[in-house]
Amino acid sequence: MSRLVARFWWIGLVVVAVGGVLFMRSRPRAIATAHPVRKTVVESLSVAGRARGQVETSVGAQVSGRVAGVPVREGDRVKAGQILARLDDTTLQQQARQAETAVLTAEAQVAQATDAIATAEANLTLASRRPLSSDIARLKADIAQNVAVAEAKLAGARQRLAELKEGATREVRQQILAQVAQAKANLEQAERDYRRQQELVREGAVAQSAADNAQTARDVAQKTYDNLIARQAEVTVGTRPEQLAQAEAEVRAAQATVAGARASGAAQLRSLLANPRPEDVRVARDRVAEARRGREVAEARLREARIALDVARSRLRDALVTAPFDGIVTQIVTEAGGVTGPNQPIVRLVRFSVPEIRIDLDEVNLGKIRLGQEAIVTSEAFPTRQFSARIREIGAQVDAERGTVEVRFDPVDPPDWLRPGQTVSVNIIVDQGTERWTVPLVAVTTVGGKSSMLVIENSRVVRKPIEIGSPGPEGVPVLTELTGKEEVVLNNTGVTVGMAATPQPTNDTAPKN
Repeated sequence: MSRLVARFWWIGLVVVAVGGVLFMRSRPRAIATAHPVRKTVVESLSVAGRARGQVETSVGAQVSGRVAGVPVREGDRVKAGQILARLDDTTLQQQARQAETAVLTAEAQVAQATDAIATAEANLTLASRRPLSSDIARLKADIAQNVAVAEAKLAGARQRLAELKEGATREVRQQILAQVAQAKANLEQAERDYRRQQELVREGAVAQSAADNAQTARDVAQKTYDNLIARQAEVTVGTRPEQLAQAEAEVRAAQATVAGARASGAAQLRSLLANPRPEDVRVARDRVAEARRGREVAEARLREARIALDVARSRLRDALVTAPFDGIVTQIVTEAGGVTGPNQPIVRLVRFSVPEIRIDLDEVNLGKIRLGQEAIVTSEAFPTRQFSARIREIGAQVDAERGTVEVRFDPVDPPDWLRPGQTVSVNIIVDQGTERWTVPLVAVTTVGGKSSMLVIENSRVVRKPIEIGSPGPEGVPVLTELTGKEEVVLNNTGVTVGMAATPQPTNDTAPKN
């Protein structure tokens, strides 16, 4: 009996304990809540971005070669046209000089061909016109002069022949004796002068050229003396048969020369009077045409040489890498001594005189932005120095892999601390000021892009899906329609959906009935 009583006693105790627990669980829990507050909210989207130049490019050479020098450094500000790099142009310089020489040669050939045309055209003019009276008179004068010269030689030959036949007279022999004596005296004086000059040369008083001149004078005097001695012997011995034969032959030759001069003159006169002759005109015209063809060939070679020179100079200019615009050197890709090829980058350059800010915006926010929209830009390196920017361009295509769109901003008044590639925070002002219901940031939970908050309705905790704007100092703006009477749970720790709860409001801003 006692055991049965004890067993019932324990069963009763367990029932009481379980009932107590169930009572405690069913008892509503006091939870801190807050009512939504109506505030004027400035909405913004905060996105990380980077400063960029409006133009960023890789600058390289147009030709292949070894980089001889890079006279700039990373971070240098350069002007348009400033040299950024030089390639080894030794071979290109030689090619340019060869091309210049080829052009000069071709120009000389064109000038020669032009002169040839002028000569050929002058000859054609002469061949095409009838002889002038002045031409006839000039030719007759030339013929008469040639005949007179030939007759004078004939007269001289005849006189010599006559002298040889008559023999030397007493006056001739005396004259030759006097000439021999004078020649001997001249030779002796020339010999003395030569020896004297030799002595002066050895003493260094005169140059060697003075002695050479004295030697020449002595040799001339010796030759003259020898000729007169031979003449004296000839006069003394008398005329020999072979001398007469030689003199007679000279007379006959002179007679033939006179006859030839007269015949040649007559032929020339007949030829002149027969002008213009068709065959001469035809030949002259052919030579003009040939000269003109020669100049065309020379001009074609000149054009080719000039084109080759332009190419050589262009390749030489291509060996110099210059800045296409004012900008900042952001990277030296190929150092001096490296090898580069056509259009391979040597220097990276950014035009930063008018910088821009670029961000990758989530595509879900595309509907919130528009061209010209304002943004506030800040940097962690300069937290107190913000500046404004405006949307200049919205990308036309969404990055399919990342689900983002590139948006570009123009800084309104960019600060001097802004650098290419610098990370900045861009706060796009979506709404300048609209009255909205706001709740504390701790009350909102966002999972997978969907937001919600816990509220107490009918003494139970329920989850209320909401759409929110960008959080700010005034709280989180709620875009979903609210009444303002919602009891919003402030601390979700230990709070589950469906549990009994009693709100303990922390503000009294709920709308009044």
